Amino acid sequence: MVNVPSVRDLLSAVAAHSDWHFAIGVRIRFANPTLLYQTYPQEWVNLYAEKAMIFVDPTVRWGLEHPGICRWSELRDMDEQGVMEKAAEYGLRYGLVVSVGEASARTLGFFCRNDRELDDAEAQFALEHVQRLHDLTDGIAKSSEAQLAELRNLGATLRH
Repeated sequence: MVNVPSVRDLLSAVAAHSDWHFAIGVRIRFANPTLLYQTYPQEWVNLYAEKAMIFVDPTVRWGLEHPGICRWSELRDMDEQGVMEKAAEYGLRYGLVVSVGEASARTLGFFCRNDRELDDAEAQFALEHVQRLHDLTDGIAKSSEAQLAELRNLGATLRH
């Protein structure tokens, strides 16, 4: 059973840690996260969904294929559809992807800033907290619909 207050506290810590925007997809199966938490600008979220950018986003591709951390700048050559260039127009200019967990149910975190690359301390913080969130959600498949709804609603408090 997933401890909802622990997940809430972890998400609050991530949101307060840096002047960054983030999206965390928890336990992704068949390209669908069980939980999704994000602080991206709503206009970007809408455009990303409308254009189905998840299918051409090199940061998502990298995260699904590799565990660890990768800076967006390392993936620019793979961005044939210009997803990162378009994201920069919404203040999501410098970022990194964090990928943890088994390939069949990865948890991915995307952290970005408009003003500078994320430093090594921010990257380490992101990795540790995404891993902790992944661990906290072990057994989520056994959660009731009411508990899943409560976990999903935690995202509403994260907007910047």
